[in-house]
Amino acid sequence: MSGPVFSPSGEKEAVVGAEVFVVPGPVARSEVQGLCDRLAETVRGSGARDVVVDLGEVRGTDPATVEAVARLRLTAARLGCRVRLVRVSPGLQVLLGWLGLGEAVGQAEQGEEPGRVQERVEPGDPAL
Repeated sequence: MSGPVFSPSGEKEAVVGAEVFVVPGPVARSEVQGLCDRLAETVRGSGARDVVVDLGEVRGTDPATVEAVARLRLTAARLGCRVRLVRVSPGLQVLLGWLGLGEAVGQAEQGEEPGRVQERVEPGDPAL
């Protein structure tokens, strides 16, 4: 399924050639593996190279939600897909950014451009 989705700010935008994957909310930890299996099945069936993960129904910032986002991104990467998160609640956006998972919603690491790989440590970078 491809077509209009909503950006993190909630505005409607077109997504051409991307598979849209809706995560029903709330997410329970016992459902995470099933979501990953369903995403893999969807990607394999469509041959998509871009996946838009719609988190509009997810309202929590609990560990199960964060685990689901991280594992969905990992599942897609293993299948050669790029992931873009849309309709992400503000609280979840902040948490994902803090955990280093924010690039999929357009957030860059402090001092970095979105979508870029940091090739070396810059002077003054904080220790992890």
